[in-house]
Amino acid sequence: MNMTENSSKLRNSISTNAKHFITIRHTLHANPELGFEEQQTAALVVHELQALGLTPIKLAGTGVVAVIDSGHPGKTVALRAELDALPISEQTHLSYQSQQPGKMHACGHDGHTATLLAAASALVACKNQFRGKVKLIFQPAEEACKLGAPAMIKAGVLENPKVDAIFAWHNHPGIETSTVVTRFDSALSGNTNIVITIRGKSGHAATPEHNIDPILIGAAIAQTFPIINQQLSTNSDPITMRITEFNSGTSRNIVPETAILGGTIRTASIKQREAAKQRITALVQNLAQAHGATAEVSLIDYIPPTMNTATETQQVFATARRLLGDDRVRIKPQPARASEDFAFYLEKIPGCYFFIGNGTHTASCHNASYDFNDAILPIAAELLCQIVIDYLMV
Repeated sequence: MNMTENSSKLRNSISTNAKHFITIRHTLHANPELGFEEQQTAALVVHELQALGLTPIKLAGTGVVAVIDSGHPGKTVALRAELDALPISEQTHLSYQSQQPGKMHACGHDGHTATLLAAASALVACKNQFRGKVKLIFQPAEEACKLGAPAMIKAGVLENPKVDAIFAWHNHPGIETSTVVTRFDSALSGNTNIVITIRGKSGHAATPEHNIDPILIGAAIAQTFPIINQQLSTNSDPITMRITEFNSGTSRNIVPETAILGGTIRTASIKQREAAKQRITALVQNLAQAHGATAEVSLIDYIPPTMNTATETQQVFATARRLLGDDRVRIKPQPARASEDFAFYLEKIPGCYFFIGNGTHTASCHNASYDFNDAILPIAAELLCQIVIDYLMV
Protein backbone atom coordinates (compact mmCIF):
# COMPACT_ATOMS: atom_id res chain seq x y z
CA MET A 1 0.00 0.00 0.00
CA ASN A 2 1.49 3.38 -1.03
CA MET A 3 1.49 6.63 0.96
CA THR A 4 -1.64 7.97 -0.76
CA GLU A 5 -3.58 4.79 -0.04
CA ASN A 6 -2.38 4.80 3.58
CA SER A 7 -3.45 8.44 4.04
CA SER A 8 -6.84 7.70 2.51
CA LYS A 9 -7.36 4.73 4.84
CA LEU A 10 -6.39 6.84 7.84
CA ARG A 11 -8.74 9.67 6.86
CA ASN A 12 -11.63 7.28 6.25
CA SER A 13 -11.09 5.66 9.65
CA ILE A 14 -11.24 9.02 11.41
CA SER A 15 -14.19 10.25 9.37
CA THR A 16 -16.19 7.08 10.04
CA ASN A 17 -15.80 7.43 13.80
CA ALA A 18 -15.88 11.25 14.08
CA LYS A 19 -19.46 11.39 15.36
CA HIS A 20 -18.62 9.04 18.22
CA PHE A 21 -15.72 11.18 19.41
CA ILE A 22 -17.68 14.40 19.04
CA THR A 23 -20.31 12.84 21.31
CA ILE A 24 -17.55 12.04 23.79
CA ARG A 25 -16.42 15.64 23.56
CA HIS A 26 -19.91 16.85 24.43
CA THR A 27 -20.06 14.44 27.37
CA LEU A 28 -16.75 15.76 28.68
CA HIS A 29 -17.90 19.33 28.18
CA ALA A 30 -21.05 18.74 30.23
CA ASN A 31 -19.08 17.17 33.06
CA PRO A 32 -15.96 19.31 33.62
CA GLU A 33 -13.51 18.60 36.42
CA LEU A 34 -10.71 20.77 37.77
CA GLY A 35 -7.04 19.85 38.03
CA PHE A 36 -6.28 16.58 39.86
CA GLU A 37 -10.04 16.05 40.30
CA GLU A 38 -10.59 14.47 36.86
CA GLN A 39 -11.85 11.11 38.14
CA GLN A 40 -14.85 10.77 35.79
CA THR A 41 -12.88 12.15 32.87
CA ALA A 42 -10.07 9.67 33.45
CA ALA A 43 -12.56 6.80 33.80
CA LEU A 44 -14.11 7.67 30.44
CA VAL A 45 -10.65 7.79 28.82
CA VAL A 46 -9.72 4.43 30.34
CA HIS A 47 -12.98 2.90 29.07
CA GLU A 48 -12.40 4.14 25.53
CA LEU A 49 -8.79 2.96 25.44
CA GLN A 50 -9.73 -0.47 26.75
CA ALA A 51 -12.38 -0.71 24.03
CA LEU A 52 -9.53 -0.27 21.52
CA GLY A 53 -7.71 -3.25 23.02
CA LEU A 54 -5.15 -1.12 24.85
CA THR A 55 -4.02 -1.44 28.46
CA PRO A 56 -4.16 2.02 30.03
CA ILE A 57 -2.59 2.77 33.39
CA LYS A 58 -3.18 5.62 35.83
CA LEU A 59 -0.36 8.01 36.70
CA ALA A 60 -0.16 11.04 39.00
CA GLY A 61 -3.60 10.38 40.43
CA THR A 62 -5.87 11.19 37.50
CA GLY A 63 -3.50 10.94 34.56
CA VAL A 64 -3.91 8.12 32.02
CA VAL A 65 -1.25 6.56 29.78
CA ALA A 66 -1.48 3.86 27.13
CA VAL A 67 0.92 2.51 24.51
CA ILE A 68 0.16 1.45 20.95
CA ASP A 69 2.80 -1.09 19.89
CA SER A 70 3.21 -1.64 16.17
CA GLY A 71 4.96 -4.96 16.84
CA HIS A 72 8.03 -3.75 14.98
CA PRO A 73 11.16 -2.27 16.61
CA GLY A 74 11.57 1.47 16.38
CA LYS A 75 11.33 4.76 18.22
CA THR A 76 8.63 5.82 20.66
CA VAL A 77 6.70 9.01 20.07
CA ALA A 78 4.25 10.54 22.55
CA LEU A 79 1.07 12.55 22.03
CA ARG A 80 -0.32 14.57 24.93
CA ALA A 81 -3.78 15.94 25.71
CA GLU A 82 -5.09 17.76 28.80
CA LEU A 83 -8.01 16.60 30.95
CA ASP A 84 -8.84 19.52 33.21
CA ALA A 85 -11.37 22.35 33.08
CA LEU A 86 -11.43 25.86 34.53
CA PRO A 87 -13.26 27.46 37.51
CA ILE A 88 -15.57 29.50 35.25
CA SER A 89 -19.39 29.61 35.15
CA GLU A 90 -20.42 28.74 31.59
CA GLN A 91 -22.66 31.08 29.59
CA THR A 92 -22.95 29.30 26.24
CA HIS A 93 -26.50 27.88 26.67
CA LEU A 94 -25.46 24.86 24.61
CA SER A 95 -27.42 21.63 24.83
CA TYR A 96 -24.30 20.09 26.38
CA GLN A 97 -23.46 23.06 28.62
CA SER A 98 -21.61 22.33 31.86
CA GLN A 99 -23.72 20.65 34.50
CA GLN A 100 -21.20 21.54 37.19
CA PRO A 101 -21.74 25.03 38.64
CA GLY A 102 -18.62 27.17 38.51
CA LYS A 103 -16.73 24.71 36.30
CA MET A 104 -16.31 24.84 32.55
CA HIS A 105 -14.19 23.54 29.69
CA ALA A 106 -13.33 27.08 28.65
CA CYS A 107 -10.04 26.22 26.95
CA GLY A 108 -10.98 23.24 24.78
CA HIS A 109 -9.37 20.46 26.77
CA ASP A 110 -12.53 18.44 26.22
CA GLY A 111 -11.82 18.72 22.49
CA HIS A 112 -8.14 17.89 22.91
CA THR A 113 -8.95 14.77 24.92
CA ALA A 114 -11.59 13.59 22.43
CA THR A 115 -9.21 14.29 19.56
CA LEU A 116 -6.46 12.17 21.10
CA LEU A 117 -8.95 9.34 21.61
CA ALA A 118 -9.93 9.64 17.94
CA ALA A 119 -6.26 9.57 16.94
CA ALA A 120 -5.70 6.53 19.16
CA SER A 121 -8.55 4.69 17.45
CA ALA A 122 -7.15 5.41 14.00
CA LEU A 123 -3.56 4.53 14.98
CA VAL A 124 -4.65 1.19 16.41
CA ALA A 125 -6.48 0.46 13.15
CA CYS A 126 -3.44 1.26 11.01
CA LYS A 127 -0.50 0.30 13.22
CA ASN A 128 0.89 -1.78 10.37
CA GLN A 129 1.78 1.54 8.70
CA PHE A 130 4.54 2.41 11.18
CA ARG A 131 7.36 1.01 13.29
CA GLY A 132 7.90 1.49 17.00
CA LYS A 133 5.42 2.67 19.61
CA VAL A 134 3.02 5.52 20.29
CA LYS A 135 2.54 6.64 23.88
CA LEU A 136 -0.79 8.35 24.57
CA ILE A 137 -0.60 10.81 27.48
CA PHE A 138 -3.81 12.16 29.00
CA GLN A 139 -2.53 14.68 31.51
CA PRO A 140 -4.31 16.25 34.49
CA ALA A 141 -3.92 19.76 35.90
CA GLU A 142 -2.54 21.83 33.04
CA GLU A 143 -4.61 24.89 33.89
CA ALA A 144 -4.56 26.81 37.17
CA CYS A 145 -1.84 25.00 39.08
CA LYS A 146 0.36 24.00 36.10
CA LEU A 147 1.55 20.96 38.04
CA GLY A 148 0.23 18.15 35.84
CA ALA A 149 3.21 17.76 33.55
CA PRO A 150 5.80 17.75 36.36
CA ALA A 151 3.70 15.20 38.25
CA MET A 152 3.46 12.95 35.20
CA ILE A 153 7.19 13.24 34.51
CA LYS A 154 8.00 12.42 38.14
CA ALA A 155 5.71 9.38 37.88
CA GLY A 156 7.74 8.12 34.91
CA VAL A 157 5.55 8.97 31.94
CA LEU A 158 8.57 9.47 29.67
CA GLU A 159 10.01 6.05 30.53
CA ASN A 160 9.09 2.39 29.92
CA PRO A 161 9.20 2.76 26.99
CA LYS A 162 11.50 5.76 26.84
CA VAL A 163 9.97 8.52 24.74
CA ASP A 164 12.10 9.87 21.87
CA ALA A 165 9.87 12.84 20.97
CA ILE A 166 6.58 14.37 22.03
CA PHE A 167 3.89 16.42 20.27
CA ALA A 168 0.86 18.37 21.47
CA TRP A 169 -1.54 20.93 20.06
CA HIS A 170 -4.01 23.57 21.18
CA ASN A 171 -7.01 25.08 19.47
CA HIS A 172 -6.56 28.77 18.57
CA PRO A 173 -9.64 31.05 18.52
CA GLY A 174 -9.38 33.85 15.98
CA ILE A 175 -7.65 31.74 13.32
CA GLU A 176 -9.37 29.97 10.42
CA THR A 177 -10.28 26.33 11.00
CA SER A 178 -7.81 23.79 9.64
CA THR A 179 -5.02 26.35 9.74
CA VAL A 180 -1.88 25.23 11.57
CA VAL A 181 0.49 27.72 13.18
CA THR A 182 3.62 27.23 15.22
CA ARG A 183 7.20 28.40 15.30
CA PHE A 184 10.72 27.19 15.88
CA ASP A 185 12.20 27.74 19.34
CA SER A 186 9.78 29.48 21.72
CA ALA A 187 6.10 28.77 21.00
CA LEU A 188 4.76 30.08 24.31
CA SER A 189 6.13 32.33 27.00
CA GLY A 190 7.48 31.27 30.34
CA ASN A 191 5.89 32.51 33.55
CA THR A 192 7.78 33.91 36.54
CA ASN A 193 5.78 34.85 39.64
CA ILE A 194 6.58 38.12 41.42
CA VAL A 195 6.12 38.85 45.13
CA ILE A 196 7.42 42.18 46.43
CA THR A 197 7.20 43.08 50.13
CA ILE A 198 7.84 46.73 51.02
CA ARG A 199 8.38 47.72 54.65
CA GLY A 200 8.03 51.38 55.54
CA LYS A 201 7.03 53.17 58.73
CA SER A 202 3.43 53.29 59.86
CA GLY A 203 1.72 56.22 61.51
CA HIS A 204 -1.24 58.57 61.45
CA ALA A 205 -2.47 59.51 57.98
CA ALA A 206 -2.63 63.18 59.11
CA THR A 207 1.14 63.31 59.71
CA PRO A 208 2.75 61.96 56.55
CA GLU A 209 6.04 63.67 57.41
CA HIS A 210 6.54 61.10 60.18
CA ASN A 211 5.76 58.08 58.01
CA ILE A 212 7.35 56.07 55.23
CA ASP A 213 4.43 55.15 53.02
CA PRO A 214 4.83 51.71 51.35
CA ILE A 215 1.77 52.39 49.19
CA LEU A 216 3.49 55.27 47.40
CA ILE A 217 6.59 53.16 46.84
CA GLY A 218 4.49 50.27 45.54
CA ALA A 219 2.63 52.59 43.18
CA ALA A 220 5.93 53.90 41.82
CA ILE A 221 7.11 50.35 41.21
CA ALA A 222 3.90 49.42 39.37
CA GLN A 223 4.09 52.54 37.20
CA THR A 224 7.70 51.80 36.22
CA PHE A 225 6.97 48.24 35.04
CA PRO A 226 5.57 49.30 31.63
CA ILE A 227 8.72 51.36 31.00
CA ILE A 228 11.00 48.39 31.69
CA ASN A 229 8.70 46.23 29.59
CA GLN A 230 9.12 48.57 26.62
CA GLN A 231 12.87 48.88 27.08
CA LEU A 232 13.51 45.12 27.17
CA SER A 233 11.05 43.88 24.53
CA THR A 234 12.00 43.15 20.95
CA ASN A 235 9.88 41.83 18.08
CA SER A 236 11.63 38.46 18.19
CA ASP A 237 11.89 38.26 21.98
CA PRO A 238 8.88 39.98 23.57
CA ILE A 239 8.32 40.40 27.27
CA THR A 240 5.26 41.22 29.38
CA MET A 241 5.58 42.36 33.01
CA ARG A 242 2.60 43.31 35.13
CA ILE A 243 1.73 44.00 38.75
CA THR A 244 -1.63 42.29 39.26
CA GLU A 245 -2.00 42.34 43.06
CA PHE A 246 -1.59 45.17 45.56
CA ASN A 247 -2.40 44.56 49.23
CA SER A 248 -1.78 47.13 51.94
CA GLY A 249 -3.53 48.74 54.87
CA THR A 250 -6.67 48.01 56.88
CA SER A 251 -7.75 51.48 58.05
CA ARG A 252 -8.45 54.79 56.32
CA ASN A 253 -6.55 56.88 58.83
CA ILE A 254 -3.44 54.76 59.29
CA VAL A 255 -0.47 54.65 56.94
CA PRO A 256 0.42 50.93 56.91
CA GLU A 257 3.84 49.53 57.59
CA THR A 258 3.88 47.06 54.69
CA ALA A 259 2.64 46.67 51.15
CA ILE A 260 2.71 43.41 49.23
CA LEU A 261 2.66 43.41 45.45
CA GLY A 262 2.18 40.39 43.22
CA GLY A 263 2.57 40.01 39.50
CA THR A 264 3.93 38.08 36.57
CA ILE A 265 6.77 38.13 34.06
CA ARG A 266 6.07 36.49 30.70
CA THR A 267 9.18 35.95 28.58
CA ALA A 268 9.92 33.98 25.44
CA SER A 269 13.48 33.11 26.41
CA ILE A 270 15.57 32.36 29.46
CA LYS A 271 17.82 35.30 28.53
CA GLN A 272 14.92 37.74 28.69
CA ARG A 273 13.65 36.19 31.90
CA GLU A 274 16.95 36.72 33.66
CA ALA A 275 17.29 40.27 32.31
CA ALA A 276 13.80 41.12 33.58
CA LYS A 277 14.50 39.65 37.01
CA GLN A 278 17.66 41.71 37.36
CA ARG A 279 15.91 44.93 36.35
CA ILE A 280 12.99 44.34 38.72
CA THR A 281 15.25 43.57 41.66
CA ALA A 282 17.32 46.70 41.06
CA LEU A 283 14.21 48.86 40.58
CA VAL A 284 12.58 47.72 43.80
CA GLN A 285 15.70 48.04 45.93
CA ASN A 286 16.55 51.49 44.55
CA LEU A 287 13.06 52.90 45.06
CA ALA A 288 12.77 51.46 48.55
CA GLN A 289 16.16 52.81 49.54
CA ALA A 290 15.39 56.25 48.10
CA HIS A 291 12.34 56.49 50.37
CA GLY A 292 14.03 55.07 53.46
CA ALA A 293 12.16 51.77 53.27
CA THR A 294 13.31 48.19 52.86
CA ALA A 295 12.07 45.64 50.35
CA GLU A 296 12.19 41.92 49.67
CA VAL A 297 11.83 40.56 46.15
CA SER A 298 10.82 36.96 45.44
CA LEU A 299 10.94 35.91 41.78
CA ILE A 300 9.88 32.28 41.31
CA ASP A 301 10.29 30.67 37.89
CA TYR A 302 6.94 28.91 37.62
CA ILE A 303 6.82 27.72 34.00
CA PRO A 304 9.71 27.82 31.51
CA PRO A 305 9.20 28.97 27.91
CA THR A 306 7.82 26.25 25.64
CA MET A 307 10.82 25.61 23.39
CA ASN A 308 10.08 23.65 20.22
CA THR A 309 12.99 21.71 18.77
CA ALA A 310 14.02 22.17 15.14
CA THR A 311 13.62 18.65 13.71
CA GLU A 312 10.24 18.01 15.31
CA THR A 313 8.89 21.45 14.36
CA GLN A 314 10.00 20.94 10.78
CA GLN A 315 8.17 17.59 10.87
CA VAL A 316 4.94 19.32 11.93
CA PHE A 317 5.29 21.94 9.19
CA ALA A 318 6.01 19.32 6.51
CA THR A 319 3.17 17.01 7.51
CA ALA A 320 0.67 19.85 7.86
CA ARG A 321 1.56 21.27 4.43
CA ARG A 322 1.12 17.88 2.82
CA LEU A 323 -2.28 17.33 4.45
CA LEU A 324 -3.73 20.83 4.38
CA GLY A 325 -1.79 22.77 1.74
CA ASP A 326 0.76 25.57 2.00
CA ASP A 327 -1.91 28.24 2.44
CA ARG A 328 -3.12 26.56 5.65
CA VAL A 329 0.26 26.46 7.39
CA ARG A 330 1.90 29.52 8.92
CA ILE A 331 4.86 30.44 11.05
CA LYS A 332 3.64 32.17 14.19
CA PRO A 333 5.34 35.60 14.19
CA GLN A 334 5.72 35.79 17.98
CA PRO A 335 5.47 33.37 20.90
CA ALA A 336 2.08 33.28 22.59
CA ARG A 337 2.07 35.24 25.85
CA ALA A 338 0.32 32.45 27.70
CA SER A 339 2.38 29.72 29.35
CA GLU A 340 2.00 25.94 29.07
CA ASP A 341 3.28 23.15 31.27
CA PHE A 342 4.07 21.18 28.10
CA ALA A 343 7.32 23.14 28.45
CA PHE A 344 8.43 20.69 31.14
CA TYR A 345 8.31 17.79 28.67
CA LEU A 346 10.37 19.81 26.19
CA GLU A 347 13.02 20.37 28.84
CA LYS A 348 13.49 16.60 28.88
CA ILE A 349 12.99 15.47 25.27
CA PRO A 350 12.57 16.93 21.76
CA GLY A 351 9.12 17.89 20.55
CA CYS A 352 6.75 20.46 19.14
CA TYR A 353 3.70 22.33 20.38
CA PHE A 354 1.45 23.72 17.66
CA PHE A 355 -1.91 25.41 17.19
CA ILE A 356 -4.93 24.68 14.97
CA GLY A 357 -7.45 27.42 14.23
CA ASN A 358 -10.72 27.15 16.14
CA GLY A 359 -12.45 29.63 13.81
CA THR A 360 -12.26 33.37 13.30
CA HIS A 361 -15.45 34.17 15.20
CA THR A 362 -15.19 31.88 18.23
CA ALA A 363 -14.86 33.30 21.73
CA SER A 364 -11.41 33.42 23.24
CA CYS A 365 -10.13 30.76 25.60
CA HIS A 366 -10.89 31.28 29.31
CA ASN A 367 -14.09 33.08 28.32
CA ALA A 368 -17.51 32.02 29.67
CA SER A 369 -18.89 31.95 26.09
CA TYR A 370 -16.11 29.79 24.60
CA ASP A 371 -16.71 26.43 22.94
CA PHE A 372 -14.38 24.05 21.12
CA ASN A 373 -15.16 23.82 17.41
CA ASP A 374 -16.17 20.22 16.62
CA ALA A 375 -15.27 20.73 12.96
CA ILE A 376 -11.56 20.68 13.76
CA LEU A 377 -11.64 17.41 15.72
CA PRO A 378 -11.18 15.07 12.72
CA ILE A 379 -8.66 17.46 11.16
CA ALA A 380 -6.56 17.54 14.31
CA ALA A 381 -6.84 13.77 14.80
CA GLU A 382 -5.61 13.07 11.28
CA LEU A 383 -2.74 15.51 11.67
CA LEU A 384 -1.66 13.92 14.95
CA CYS A 385 -1.75 10.47 13.37
CA GLN A 386 0.20 11.51 10.33
CA ILE A 387 2.83 13.34 12.40
CA VAL A 388 3.34 10.13 14.36
CA ILE A 389 3.56 7.94 11.26
CA ASP A 390 5.91 10.33 9.47
CA TYR A 391 8.14 10.62 12.54
CA LEU A 392 8.36 6.88 13.16
CA MET A 393 9.02 6.00 9.53
CA VAL A 394 12.03 8.32 9.17
